[in-house]
Amino acid sequence: MAAIAFASHAKQVTLSTGHSYSYAFIPAKPAHSTILFLHGFPSSCYDWRHQVTFFAGQGYGVLAPDLLGYGETSKPVAVSAYRAKRMATEIREILDHEQLHSVHAVSHDTGSILLSRLANYYPDRLLSTTFLAVPYSKPGEHFESRGIIYYEQRIDEVGNLKSESFFTLFYPADPALWSDHLGPGGALESWLRADTQGAKAPYITDYERNLHQKIMQGQHGPALHWYHALVENVNEQDELDDGLSVKLTRPVLMIFPASLPGDFSVASGQTNEIADDLTVKKVRTSGHWLQLEAKDEVNSMLSEFISRCDGERLG
Repeated sequence: MAAIAFASHAKQVTLSTGHSYSYAFIPAKPAHSTILFLHGFPSSCYDWRHQVTFFAGQGYGVLAPDLLGYGETSKPVAVSAYRAKRMATEIREILDHEQLHSVHAVSHDTGSILLSRLANYYPDRLLSTTFLAVPYSKPGEHFESRGIIYYEQRIDEVGNLKSESFFTLFYPADPALWSDHLGPGGALESWLRADTQGAKAPYITDYERNLHQKIMQGQHGPALHWYHALVENVNEQDELDDGLSVKLTRPVLMIFPASLPGDFSVASGQTNEIADDLTVKKVRTSGHWLQLEAKDEVNSMLSEFISRCDGERLG
């Protein structure tokens, strides 16, 4: 949560929806833009620590919220509260609260679902969009089950009790663990109930792991509502009714790991359909947590892309 991860920059706001959001905010230096970071599961704004430090040090403004269901942000129990349209409106309201008209937005994992809809509903609030590991998702598509985490039962209960087991699987030293222990039905629960622990990931220090565990204690259940919303297709009708355009009007950067699972291949991202200004990059690592595993590469790619976008906009 922001109060632990970025104590000196932590803020809280209650929105018109009644939901309260915690977030880290560092104002931009003169002549610099602001970057919005949207995390995924099982995470918090803390997973952007390398990017927050780097870009704030370059003079950029940084806004990194704990998204709905995480940290000190509200944790509604109704799955309908996790509709992407509603959450996108809440992010827009946070921008309004901080008097930010437009930002560069960067997402990872389930945060990419939210960024996709933010870009569809409020394109004027974005200077660019960047998707890490999980690409842009087109509006109005029906979600088909693929037998991964969101179908597991009691993960909130078991994951909180077996937090080290949960952590070493979700932040693995070897990303190949996921094919056997996260993908197949029942595999995750079996891993947790046996309290299996994988090797420590080299991209996370003991201090960082302990702080992550402190932040995420008891958080897994509410955060899973993001997946329940996907499974129940709560967004589909909103997006069909609103007639959202597939095409993004702002520059797009997609950053993928060195090797890509079939569902997330560049080809399946319909790169020619989604944007006229699209850049696709790969980092040298093969895991999911690009902003941690390949932080220097990601920061360099982001910096180059954002600088180019700002230069074209202001030039």
